[in-house]
Amino acid sequence: MIYNKNPFDVIVCGAGHAGVEACLAAARMGASTLLLTGNIDTIAQMSCNPAIGGQAKGQMVREIDALGGEMAINTDVTAIQFRLLNESKGPAVRSPRAQCDKKAYQFRLKHTLELQKNLQIFQVTVTGLIYKNGRVIGCQTNLDIEFMGRTVVVTTGTFLRGLMHVGQNKNEGGRLGDFSAKTLSASLLEAGIELQRLKTGTPPRLLGRSINFTGLQEQKGDAKPTLFAFHDTRDPKDLFHVEQTGERRLGWSPGSEQASCWMTYTTSASEKIVRDNLHKSAMYSGEIEGVGPRYCPSIEDKFVRFADKPRHLLFLEPEGRSTNEYYINGLSTSLPFEVQLDLVHSIPGLEQAVLLRPAYAVEYDFAPPTQLLPSLESRKAENLFLAGQINGTSGYEDAAAQGLIAGVNAVLKVRVEDPLIIQRHEGYIGVLIDDLVTKGTIEPYRMFTSRAEHRLLFNHGSAELRLVEHTKSHKLLSNNRIDNILRKLNRVHYWQNYLENTRSGPGVWAEGIRRDKEIAKLPSELEAETSEIREEVLYRVIYAGYLERELRQVEKLKHVEKIRIPLAMDYAAIPGMRRESALKLAQFRPQNLGQASRISGVNPADISILMVQIAAQHRTMEAS
Repeated sequence: MIYNKNPFDVIVCGAGHAGVEACLAAARMGASTLLLTGNIDTIAQMSCNPAIGGQAKGQMVREIDALGGEMAINTDVTAIQFRLLNESKGPAVRSPRAQCDKKAYQFRLKHTLELQKNLQIFQVTVTGLIYKNGRVIGCQTNLDIEFMGRTVVVTTGTFLRGLMHVGQNKNEGGRLGDFSAKTLSASLLEAGIELQRLKTGTPPRLLGRSINFTGLQEQKGDAKPTLFAFHDTRDPKDLFHVEQTGERRLGWSPGSEQASCWMTYTTSASEKIVRDNLHKSAMYSGEIEGVGPRYCPSIEDKFVRFADKPRHLLFLEPEGRSTNEYYINGLSTSLPFEVQLDLVHSIPGLEQAVLLRPAYAVEYDFAPPTQLLPSLESRKAENLFLAGQINGTSGYEDAAAQGLIAGVNAVLKVRVEDPLIIQRHEGYIGVLIDDLVTKGTIEPYRMFTSRAEHRLLFNHGSAELRLVEHTKSHKLLSNNRIDNILRKLNRVHYWQNYLENTRSGPGVWAEGIRRDKEIAKLPSELEAETSEIREEVLYRVIYAGYLERELRQVEKLKHVEKIRIPLAMDYAAIPGMRRESALKLAQFRPQNLGQASRISGVNPADISILMVQIAAQHRTMEAS
């Protein structure tokens, strides 16, 4: 049966971190939105470590908040520990991180979706997509119910033909205890979408009361936590917000009653156990065909690839306030269960540890992201958007960022408006998506500060100031919050100009600040401003020379981003262009010269030839 004769504006398939941001973004823009998920009790499940943020990822979460997403505020009110990473380094690379209460995070976000206007949630497994004339028009499900939609956002995570490995033991599923989406892959292939395999993994979980913490190094949270959401520009009621129905969302005061994490390490006995049993590991026995994450290696990979290291650091992290379950950060493995037991017991503090869940590896289908437009719409099937791990990324933050952008652009597609494209110089979200659609990935992609050539512009405190023009033009935030951001930006500009041009002693204020670095004294009026305004002003003043250089470089590169490439460009017919480059350009169909220049295998000489060809075509058109 067909559920709805009038199609939804947006249907989102999958309720992980990409799916929840996609459906919230669409619904908040006023679009009729449907979220389909195989299990509504695992909405926003934190399948791996219940932590948000980290290097570059923390900045990305702040950008999600700046664009109207939910991840930041949900983290703040369900976190059990906050830490600012790289605090001893420059502010540009300082990254907030929080350990969350796994269930509280999940339950609050589920409740948020249930209360969201314009959003309907339904539990069903999507088995295929419905196409008509090269466009997606709806979804088929395991209940023989069809849902019609003007656009569809697919956010399947690790569930596409998901297969879990514990040694030689195999079970279908995208997560322990969950199902595998076995038929949707065939439906994507039907549309001409190429699929490949990737692998990821997760460590065992332990019973906390069986851990001996004596002698382990305690890692406490920051006394003054760095939060993810921009609380200074939003309405205070957004924290817990009691709905008209009287329903109050779960959560607590950010930074209250922080829990400790603990540090331990592998031993020589651990290494021997792993090496003696490598042939039993699913990764090393050839059982897994998918490519694993280079930057989050399994314990097998650590001992093989980093053989010179005598031991490897591990973190014991609580999974929540209302559970005694602990996560061993750094001990991902696909070894057999009996080997896992010996391995865990070889680690200081874990000699008598009780395992609650085994570690396992999971391999799954993904669609190489070079098949996407920068809007995250498929090049193969119109009105189909892909977001999250299906695009080859890893991490909750990367998924949430893509989900938000896909959800916004699905609505804009329905409204026949230009898509939201975050440029590389505007934020990590722009770097993430541009890397995916122009360079692709052959392994689970992970965001790093080093991937961003303009990272000095991306200090985490400036996210909503950098992105406010996008939020204004697409109405992603309330008018009140946008007004607050613009007022904040005006105050930052005022004080930046004041410090650069007002004398204090032998020179202007800014010179003294840059010379001394230790800010002993500031104008009393600036001291009276909010800490958020002061910190942003000081960042801009202290690093003024570096920031100006970055901005000049951005301006220099802007012209190539504005040079549009005709969609029907015949690259094979361009005189002098290398065949490899012509094939790559024809495959990816970049929208502008800047994108073309970032495609792997296309060199600067090819770009120069392409520029000449575009100019020649423009002259021909003008002459005619």
